[in-house]
Amino acid sequence: MTDSFEHITAIRDQPEDDGPRLALANVLTQRGDPRGEFIDMQCALVRYPDDVEVQDTLLARTSDLLDEHEEAWLEPLGLKPQEVEWSRGFVDTVTLTPRRLEEVGHLLSRGAPVRTLSLRGLFGNAAWLEQALASPLLDVITVLDLNGCDLRADAGEVFARATGLSRLRELHLRNNLLGFQGARELASATALGALTHLDLYDNAISPGGMRGLVRSPHLAHLRELHVGSQAARGEQPDELIGDGGVHELARATHMTQLKVLGLEWSGITFKGAQHLSSARHLTGLRKLSIQGNSVWQSGARALVERMPRLEALNIEGNALGVTGMRVVASGMNQLTSLDMSDNGAGAAKALLGATQLTGLRELRLGFNELDDGAASTLASLAHLSGLTTLDLRGNAIRARGTSALVNAPSMARLTSLDLSRNPIGRWGAEALATAPSLELLSTLRLAETALDAHGVRALLASPHLHRLTELDLGFNPIGDEGAMALAEANHLSRLHTLELREAGLGEAGVKALAQAPHLSGLMALLLHDNPLTEAALRALGTATWSASVQELGLGCAWLHERPAQAEALLAELSLAMPGVLLNASVWRPRSRMRPGGRKRRAH
Repeated sequence: MTDSFEHITAIRDQPEDDGPRLALANVLTQRGDPRGEFIDMQCALVRYPDDVEVQDTLLARTSDLLDEHEEAWLEPLGLKPQEVEWSRGFVDTVTLTPRRLEEVGHLLSRGAPVRTLSLRGLFGNAAWLEQALASPLLDVITVLDLNGCDLRADAGEVFARATGLSRLRELHLRNNLLGFQGARELASATALGALTHLDLYDNAISPGGMRGLVRSPHLAHLRELHVGSQAARGEQPDELIGDGGVHELARATHMTQLKVLGLEWSGITFKGAQHLSSARHLTGLRKLSIQGNSVWQSGARALVERMPRLEALNIEGNALGVTGMRVVASGMNQLTSLDMSDNGAGAAKALLGATQLTGLRELRLGFNELDDGAASTLASLAHLSGLTTLDLRGNAIRARGTSALVNAPSMARLTSLDLSRNPIGRWGAEALATAPSLELLSTLRLAETALDAHGVRALLASPHLHRLTELDLGFNPIGDEGAMALAEANHLSRLHTLELREAGLGEAGVKALAQAPHLSGLMALLLHDNPLTEAALRALGTATWSASVQELGLGCAWLHERPAQAEALLAELSLAMPGVLLNASVWRPRSRMRPGGRKRRAH
């Protein structure tokens, strides 16, 4: 069926209101059209995000409907299943190359309430970008994703010349190479006057580019701005915005609507933090990420004193020490998310007196030299009883500290726990297995934790981990026996992401995983750097999850040592795994993982 232009317009004009969607669903249901049921159920997925049983039931049914009808529903739009993400009953996001956009853009502009276009395959070509911006689809979308397209300064010039884009609210340009000149050109683009979200993370825009952005009258309505850098890329100091760029932002008094600010790895010192804290128009910030800078204790104090409304703060890697962490923890009242990773020892002590943090839901304290004593201290803090996410990667927590944590009543609401790179060993795994407080856990990361097959078997025997959807056991010597334990763990039927990098898996272990019926909904399986044989790789073609998997990591010696045979084998696997693009050197999903990691899940 083809949705009428009137219905599409009504949905597009009221993007957050389910009313127009459900009205159409009712009409279709009365006609006996299964699309009506699909719309109704996907809208319900959004209405009941925390009810796991309801989510499972709805996801199963919507997935069945898509398996049966998706190609027919997409045919009038000229789209392929791997190019789309569905939300609340309609195509919400499309991932297209410039050529595909030219083919289907006019159909989508009238036939679907698409909100997000992810454009891929530009390869830095500004002419292709300019052609894409002229598509009729660009006049109706609200989000344009150009992340990682190798765009340079001339892309900024393309936006400066652009017309239309009247509905565009979010522009994502992270991991490109615009530089300060591209940022300045972008700032002059009158077509971007309605933007509320601009992401220029890792573009080496320098203080000069920052000056152009914050002085632009066209960007005065920004509510979210990301101009940080990526530590791994190693920009030169003059490419970072530094204290000078922050000073320009502090002087931009017209940017009163800014609520979210990302300044990661930007060469900012305590002087930059003081600039931020002195800007009255920034005191209303709700989220601030200043990871990887050098604001130190004095800068942290300035931020805490002048930004009392912060709800999320990432101050990882700022050499705070215990005193600086105590300043942060005790000085904030409204935090729901706090990341103080990589700031030295004493994080647990810093949280001791922060009894006002009763609203904290996410806490990250990775690489902070936490030992069993510190873990026991965290476990004793009743004001952390609202936590749903706890990240303690890269510390020195062993079995005793693990037991204290997971058996603490304050940890009973956890849905995500990361203990990777802690030497918890087999006994730590047993502590996890016997902890009833982990009943709600959906994500568990235990990479590089000295687990062996016995530890994995003990862990998976737990009756409390039946809600797991993501499990990381990589960099542990679990071997085939550990893989077989996973294949026998029938209660892990919700699992959609499984990471087993460098885990000593061979042919027997891979075959067991491939034939496990409860893993039929697996969406991502990472098996990099295991001693996989040709027989093990062939077993993947008949896996119970071969039709559903979207991300498959198989980097192994056999593929590189036998390129001709590898190419033929990958071609066979491609036929069995329609959702994954397989290549001898690159293994990536044809389409991106849906939010929540479940196939075609609403978001």
